[in-house]
Amino acid sequence: MNQVSKIPLFKNLTVEEIKSLTLDNSFKSVDFEKDSIIKSRGEKLDHLMVLLFGEVKTQMSDFNGKVIQIERLKSPTMLAIGFVFQTNNILPVDIITTKKSSVLFIKKDTLIEFSCKKKKFLENLLNHIGGKMNFLSQKLWITSLKTIREKILFYLLQLYNQNNHKERFEMPVKIEELSLLFGVTRPSLSRALSELEKEDFFRRNGKIIVLNINKLKEKDYNMI
Repeated sequence: MNQVSKIPLFKNLTVEEIKSLTLDNSFKSVDFEKDSIIKSRGEKLDHLMVLLFGEVKTQMSDFNGKVIQIERLKSPTMLAIGFVFQTNNILPVDIITTKKSSVLFIKKDTLIEFSCKKKKFLENLLNHIGGKMNFLSQKLWITSLKTIREKILFYLLQLYNQNNHKERFEMPVKIEELSLLFGVTRPSLSRALSELEKEDFFRRNGKIIVLNINKLKEKDYNMI
């Protein structure tokens, strides 16, 4: 329960309150090896999935087989919670482990009942779903940008905001993962990164990025 209590959904709830969710047969814990599919695109969701340990990625493929990575998530966190409560609760992505992981499955009906009893839990749930909607809107914006340069600059501005407006931060993903996130090839992404660095938008030192925020502010993405 210690891992579960670290998740924002269970913020301000006691360990005893969290344990009450697991007193009957409404939950199960499953271990997955690296590169395992936890859930596939097209499956129905009737459980909340809590990633207790490990790391996963969510991705989808187009009709040509091109893979686009949507998100990468580290434990402890929740997986695809917004889709659990939809009328048409069909998962639109594949959820795949990137390392050995453990997932707790809690029945949807149990969550609804718990939400009715615990106002704090309901508030946390709505706040989390709102945050996911914001994430998806940002992802949609990235997809709508026409050039790789625009995608990179927009992504860096996102990281700048997420890091409390610090101009120096560590890149959270490798270039291979970033190319999947943008839906572009790695060579094209590497070339665009090098061009932007030469134009003094940022400096790179290994995983560390130092932004030239004044130059980035010239690009109006309504992010600063």
